[in-house]
Amino acid sequence: MHKKYHKTTISTALTDMKKFALPLLFIASVAMASCLLASCNNQAKNAAQAETAIDADTIPVDADQYVCIETSEGNIVVHLFRDTPRHRHNFIKLARKGYYDNQLFYRIVNNSLIQAGDPNSKGATKETTLGTGDVDYTLEPELLPERHINTRGAVGMASYKPLYESSGGQFYIVTGLKQSDVRLNNAETHLNKKRREMVFDSITKQPSYQTQLREMNKKGDKRGMFRVKEEIKEQTDEIMKQRQPFAYSKEQRKAYQTIGGEATLDGLYTVFGEVIEGDSVLTKIEKRAVNADRRPYDDVVIRRITEVAAPKP
Repeated sequence: MHKKYHKTTISTALTDMKKFALPLLFIASVAMASCLLASCNNQAKNAAQAETAIDADTIPVDADQYVCIETSEGNIVVHLFRDTPRHRHNFIKLARKGYYDNQLFYRIVNNSLIQAGDPNSKGATKETTLGTGDVDYTLEPELLPERHINTRGAVGMASYKPLYESSGGQFYIVTGLKQSDVRLNNAETHLNKKRREMVFDSITKQPSYQTQLREMNKKGDKRGMFRVKEEIKEQTDEIMKQRQPFAYSKEQRKAYQTIGGEATLDGLYTVFGEVIEGDSVLTKIEKRAVNADRRPYDDVVIRRITEVAAPKP
């Protein structure tokens, strides 16, 4: 949900994750949301490093956890999900190390999201361009849109390649608007299309097909390449017939229609937590005036992120 959420747009946030609306507006807005969640850093990241880095951490796997994001505008308490352990462990690890201490919420996308996680934002001047800083690894995604969606207050990880990997350090919190049925239908269609593309790509990357396509390309055999791609398409169709297409539940639709959010991020960016206290603080932050890069004119500082006990019922 460019490292400025991925180089994609979250509303405008993903140049920001990617949005859906009506035909043309839907595509434009998706791109913006995706960008925010996507990272602008083109440096290659190593997911294996992330796995090694968190293995030694003593974080309970079978328990929910909670953190307090202490900001210059007040505190935000976040519930971290147990069923996204890779992202939860990584976030806690970085918080324990003080990675987020004194960082800024350096991007605010109106009616979409706020974003942080760039270490270069610590002590940054007004002239400093932010969005490209991060840790030196990425994470394997934990995409569970059937359970965790981008309604207001959702906490997710930015992405360099939505659907395929997550940023190691950049995260976002969804603000968003109430979503219409048309927008939700478009989001469903877009996600199912992206999932199909992922299957097609995985089959295409099989050594046998890569060899055929490479040889046909050398020979300029366009008909042969077309036949191979049609074969891959047929295999993709068979696989997708065996899978249940994504569709929002009645409860998810109701949530989007009542509290709002950013549906264009669902299934593409890992949602690993939700705000349970501090919505008024989130409102203060999201209403900040921003410049052309969507950076607030007045800094919003993350003083620190600490683990806290579960709130009392």
